Amino acid sequence: MTDLTKNVLEEATNCGIIDLAYVQDKIDEMKKQKYLEMHPYSITLGKDGFWHTYLPLGNSKRKAVKKKSKEDIDNVVIDFWKRNTTTTFKQRYSVWVERQKQCGRSNNTISKYESDYIRFFEGDRLENMDIRDIDEVVLSQFIERLLKSKEIPYRALQAMIGYVNGVFKKSVKDGIIKKSDNPCDEVDLPLYKQYCKRETIKTSAERTFSKKEKNSLLDILATNHETKPNYIPSYAVELSLYTGMRVGELSGLMWEDIDTEQNIIHIRHSEKHDRKNNEYYISLPKNGKIRDFPLTPEIEDILNRVKKVELKNNWLTEYVFSNDKGRVHARTISECMRLKTSGTDFHNVKCIHTSRRTVNSEYAKAGMPATARASIIGNTERVNEQNYTYDISEMDYKRSIISMVNRATKAM
Repeated sequence: MTDLTKNVLEEATNCGIIDLAYVQDKIDEMKKQKYLEMHPYSITLGKDGFWHTYLPLGNSKRKAVKKKSKEDIDNVVIDFWKRNTTTTFKQRYSVWVERQKQCGRSNNTISKYESDYIRFFEGDRLENMDIRDIDEVVLSQFIERLLKSKEIPYRALQAMIGYVNGVFKKSVKDGIIKKSDNPCDEVDLPLYKQYCKRETIKTSAERTFSKKEKNSLLDILATNHETKPNYIPSYAVELSLYTGMRVGELSGLMWEDIDTEQNIIHIRHSEKHDRKNNEYYISLPKNGKIRDFPLTPEIEDILNRVKKVELKNNWLTEYVFSNDKGRVHARTISECMRLKTSGTDFHNVKCIHTSRRTVNSEYAKAGMPATARASIIGNTERVNEQNYTYDISEMDYKRSIISMVNRATKAM
């Protein structure tokens, strides 16, 4: 409150224009009414002459309460919600995150929720606003402020509104607001797409290996195996070129997963990194899906060579890729791929996912059905076609086809 406002109020009070005590009473009454409106249960007068209601205990349980007068039971309800209500957006976001923990979300997912809160909401006035006061206009103004102050890609904006929606849905469930009060249902998010940061779309050449690049990498790895045979990560990179396995699956691959009798690799383990605790652990592959991959002679040759090196150095463990420090972590394998593809023979530095996209695209070029490719790569068919299938045909091949068509056209 400014000095001018204080002076005006004092003068108005002294002149009898405003009764501050009366105003304060009205404000207190409005606050009480707000708490009563939050109460999800009816307050009723029973046949026994007592007033009845319930107080929530959590876990969908409740406790019956009865009082002789309406004022007494109102006070019980008001006191309860004063003690238990956390109604600012910041507090409700914490409640929502806690709920996600109870639902079994991983530490990495929780860590992302927490870091994204800092990214999107921290420092904005939305943080300390009462959840009941945030409507479509307030939320739209927040989005406008966010896009003016930071470069936000549209996908990130969609994630942000998803968090807000989760916060409001949890508040509906807790009886703080009504379902119809969720502003996310009214905000037309696509309208803001034009103000979002434009995402760079990488070309096929950037996201896959050309035939020349793949041959160059195989030559580099072959030389590495001769000069530094004990460097285990390079064998994992080579295996990625033949299988398209995820980097965590390479790190988590176990010798028991190699079925030489049926010539199958059972891809059922994957390394995960808990960012909150900075710990590595082995879990199921992404989405919890186990899959089988054919064990071809080329793949078996890699496995035989890496086992020979590990036996010689007494490094053999239950995991396929192990060195003097134990299991080779996914991060080390990824770094090896980036290092090996940082030279002038490559259009750009590659990652392990480059192998996944290349392997899938090669299968597509060879005529393997989409369903079979998705199954063997370990994606849904939709994701596989949208994000992992690229045109990897060489320009000379395209040129010859186009030339043949042009000659036929000219001859008509």
